[in-house]
Amino acid sequence: MSERLDVVGIGNAMVDAIIPSNQNEIEKHNINRDSMNLIDEDLKNNLHQEYKIKEMVGGGSLGNSMFGITSFGGNGSFIGKIKDDNIGDFLQKDMIREGLQFPLGFTSPDISTGCCTIFVEEDGTRTMCTFLGAGTLISPEDIKEDQIVNHKMAYLEGYLWDNENAKKAMKKMVDICKADDQKVAFTLSDLFCVDRHRDSFSELIHNDIDILFGNSDEICSMSQSSTIEEGIEYAKSLKIICAITLGDKGSVIVNNNDVIEIEPIKVDKVVDTTGAGDLFASGFLFGMSRKKELKECGHLASVASAEVISHYGARPLVKLSSLI
Repeated sequence: MSERLDVVGIGNAMVDAIIPSNQNEIEKHNINRDSMNLIDEDLKNNLHQEYKIKEMVGGGSLGNSMFGITSFGGNGSFIGKIKDDNIGDFLQKDMIREGLQFPLGFTSPDISTGCCTIFVEEDGTRTMCTFLGAGTLISPEDIKEDQIVNHKMAYLEGYLWDNENAKKAMKKMVDICKADDQKVAFTLSDLFCVDRHRDSFSELIHNDIDILFGNSDEICSMSQSSTIEEGIEYAKSLKIICAITLGDKGSVIVNNNDVIEIEPIKVDKVVDTTGAGDLFASGFLFGMSRKKELKECGHLASVASAEVISHYGARPLVKLSSLI
């Protein structure tokens, strides 16, 4: 048997369009600031006409994490759907260039490739307006066992949970991974995702998840608690590995009753927090794929997130492997 790849991820395949902005511009469009908003293609097109795009890169939450893994020197596969259009062609070439496998290829006949328009404010606050596009078409039929079992672990994106067929696809992937004795990681993705899907997220986490990613707000929402201390107690009760980001206070890794504090890596200036959580996950998963101790996994996660918040865009500007 050939050597396994590091991580197989399933999520929304899309491109990130970065737009420098301010609170007034965001609020005039009735958009939820500092969060993820689902929008249709018409609004996406209108925003792109009204504002100047500073940068466009292959992204989406899962894509950012997968690109981060390759930047550390890892590898893997991205399970997602795109259309044979300009954005889809750009994204597929970007993934292949970065060393990722993209087994589904152009499989959307009608719906355009997804795009996440990200408004970034002066202090780094980001507001995401996501047109899911072709990503919503992923279904159980797209999950092929031979494309899953050649990996060490799997990574699931909470954003994909909004679509019933995609949810079934993720569940099928989990079943394949469990039968193959793979670890399964899951990211809560966004506070509004947790609010929409708390009960079904809870069922998934309790039954199928080995590694959980979330920030302090998401963990507190999952546990319906008001303090991070209560959130950490909830994480302990799960009896799995929970990696919780705390903003400029660093992060904590909870493993059963053990709580490991991870110091943040200081940056001269926070420019753009887009992708901070995504890159945190990439460092942690890369470390896990290399059988590192949890504290070292947390340090790699901090290295990745510190690099990405120091500039615009959710992709590292230097090879993360050069920073360790």
